[in-house]
Amino acid sequence: MLKNIYRVIILLGIFVAALFYFSRDIKEVVFDTDNKIVMEDATFPLVTIKTDDKIINLLHGYSSNLNANVVREAVTPVGADQSFEVSINQENYIIKKMNYELREFSSNSLIESNSISVFEDDGKDKTAKISYKAELEKGKDYAVKLTLITSESMKIYYYQRIKLYDDSHLKEKLSFIMDFHNKIMDKDKAKDIVKYLEPDNDNENTSLTYVDIHSSFDLVSWGNMKPAILTEVIPTVKEIYTDTASVELNYFVETDNSDIREQYQVTEFYRVRYSADRMYLLNYERRMEALFDPNLANVSKSELRLGLSSDYEVSCLESADEKKLVFVRDRELWFYDLDKNEMVQVFSFRQEKTDYLRDLYDRHDIRVLSMDEEGNVDFLVYGYMNRGQYEGKVAVILYQYIRSEGRIEELVYIPVEESYQTLKENLGEFAFINAREIFYFHINDTVYSYNLITRELSGMAAGVHKNDIVVLEDKNYVVWQEGKDALPAGEISIMNMETGEIQTIGAPAGYYIRLLGKIDSNIIYGFVKKDDIAVMMDGSILAPVDKAEIATVDKKVLKSYERSGYYISGIKVNDNIITLDRVKKVEQSGRITYVHAEDDYIINQVKEKTAKISVKAGEEAELYLTLPKDFTMEAIPGVSKTMQTVISQDPTVRLPENDSKPLYYYSYVTGGISGAYEEAAGAIKDADKGIGVVLDSSNRLVWERGVKTTQYTIPNIANLHWDFSGNPISACLELMLSFQGVKASKTELSVTGSSAYEVLAEKSLYTPVSLTGITLDEALYYVSLGRPVLAMTDHKDAVIIYGYDAFNIIVMDPDTGKTDKIGINDGTRLFANAGNVYLSYLGEKQ
Repeated sequence: MLKNIYRVIILLGIFVAALFYFSRDIKEVVFDTDNKIVMEDATFPLVTIKTDDKIINLLHGYSSNLNANVVREAVTPVGADQSFEVSINQENYIIKKMNYELREFSSNSLIESNSISVFEDDGKDKTAKISYKAELEKGKDYAVKLTLITSESMKIYYYQRIKLYDDSHLKEKLSFIMDFHNKIMDKDKAKDIVKYLEPDNDNENTSLTYVDIHSSFDLVSWGNMKPAILTEVIPTVKEIYTDTASVELNYFVETDNSDIREQYQVTEFYRVRYSADRMYLLNYERRMEALFDPNLANVSKSELRLGLSSDYEVSCLESADEKKLVFVRDRELWFYDLDKNEMVQVFSFRQEKTDYLRDLYDRHDIRVLSMDEEGNVDFLVYGYMNRGQYEGKVAVILYQYIRSEGRIEELVYIPVEESYQTLKENLGEFAFINAREIFYFHINDTVYSYNLITRELSGMAAGVHKNDIVVLEDKNYVVWQEGKDALPAGEISIMNMETGEIQTIGAPAGYYIRLLGKIDSNIIYGFVKKDDIAVMMDGSILAPVDKAEIATVDKKVLKSYERSGYYISGIKVNDNIITLDRVKKVEQSGRITYVHAEDDYIINQVKEKTAKISVKAGEEAELYLTLPKDFTMEAIPGVSKTMQTVISQDPTVRLPENDSKPLYYYSYVTGGISGAYEEAAGAIKDADKGIGVVLDSSNRLVWERGVKTTQYTIPNIANLHWDFSGNPISACLELMLSFQGVKASKTELSVTGSSAYEVLAEKSLYTPVSLTGITLDEALYYVSLGRPVLAMTDHKDAVIIYGYDAFNIIVMDPDTGKTDKIGINDGTRLFANAGNVYLSYLGEKQ
């Protein structure tokens, strides 16, 4: 009996002790606030390339084994020996081996691979020479992947392109560029470069934030500023041809202006042409951005000094009580407590001892999602990770700043297999985390939800293009439309982001509905009669709206628009004015098409909003962040930094493979992606204006500025037999296909019920491309490459353009069956009046 009592007492004691222990342990498992670390410093080696006795192309390492053609930031020209040298700064690692691959740029198919384990070593850098044995095609882009293997078997990847030329004249081009760069640092020496400038008196010529070839000599030579260069200036070759090259210089400088010490990131862009007699400066641009320093705040005016900058777009969020502010500057996130006059550097890759070329590498960005009453902030960091545990990864990371504990916590880590350049275009504007800990985001045309508690990822909607999603931030609503084959949908979805509740607006029988945009927190949509949808000759689908509506998120219609005989093809919203792009229906030979009509307008009553926080420009374009009028800054704000939380759970979320990725066209201007477009024309216009190139999302070359010859006629095409009787468009298709060696019957070439693009897509050996919207001069690029261009002269007739010179274009006209010359100006007007509808094909086979 006594034993049983002892047992009960012992068991009870064990139970109480266990209860005490586990309850205490549970608290520690939920979160240990002492488990915080400082982000690790950047460690990956920097790699440079030597070719033609010139050091070029500073390459940053990736820890992700990406496809070799994913990163398109630098190109190395090689000569007949098909070789270049690689120099590795191995400050933090011992490099034992280097693997290298040569691949086709568009398809990424392997051409050659090998490895090197013997290096020249000067104690700091290791150098090796790579020579390719495969026979390369002159002037063609090839993708190169370099894999460094450390003494600890760690792999670090580097990416670039190479192009073969008998002589790219790289040495002469870079000597000219570096001479120009060095001389503008000294007023006396800079007088030698005056002859290369093209000053325009209409330029404002007041700010050093942006300087170009048309700026005054004084601005090009740095005005009164005497910048001291802090970093090595290594040219990055962005594009190169036999005669021309586009080169970027990226470096950091420091200045002392009126006893204020400031640092700037400077980017110079050069486009030059070589000739045997002299060098030509075709374009020069220089941008400088001050690195934000809270110690430079203007106390007397209660303003935060942003410094010299052309970036007026400061992403910021203010608390409801106007006492807290969070904003992004120079890819850093800052929190400002106005009551305490304290600032916190919430997130930055900048190290304590700045390594400018690595921790300030500008291939990432930050987006603020929300801030609560306590000042806790949810934010995204996306792109290339300069340092820390994800160094060298490209990813989207969701963080939370816990203000009371001075730390940031990683909530979601989404690795992606692409470059920052394409990620920033493919990551939609919609990203939100609600009170129920559901994270919503839009990427690669898909809307996802991720439950932070259950860790479940769900695809909510697919085929949602960037233009088919509207975020109403102040209402906490998002609206989207799922598309299929460019057709509008039967409904649009309206989701309350806090509750997750989705309601829809449907179309009546016989109609589709199109989401057109938003104005003043209301949505704009229109109804499309199914019988009115037309497939245009270039393959594009026109879904004309015959009735448009403006409605609230509760589906209350505020205004309607409908005009007999007119259809809306698209809209533009500017402040309180909605511009309606309109068309009229035309029927020809049983086929529906549309022609442009005059625009119309809707005036909407928009409530004026006075911004409490804004960016204003001071003298010499110095920018300041203004704060609420009732705030007084008593002294320079105190500054602190956050710590990172060590988390026990893996936050990785892997997106499902997308087998049917949408086709986008990317314009590369001054070395980076300037924009992503659903149609080739938009990208070509952008690249033409910025002197760039266009690639599609399959890495196929679509268009290049500056390579079109002054005259060219496609040989032998005029001697081909073609049947010019019947439909002119079908006759033009027959000629294009016959030039490729493809035979097709009249029935196969019929465009009744289909489009010229569809016929070409089915029969052509090469990938067709719709060029509708570009100019005649831009279309002649294809002729210069030996590819005929089908051009519409009105809504039913077409010609084949197959030659040109400085004054005329040469066409084959199925109406006459003859070859004609048309003056360049006359042809420009003719095709423009027909809508600039062009069709050709890429160099890549289907």
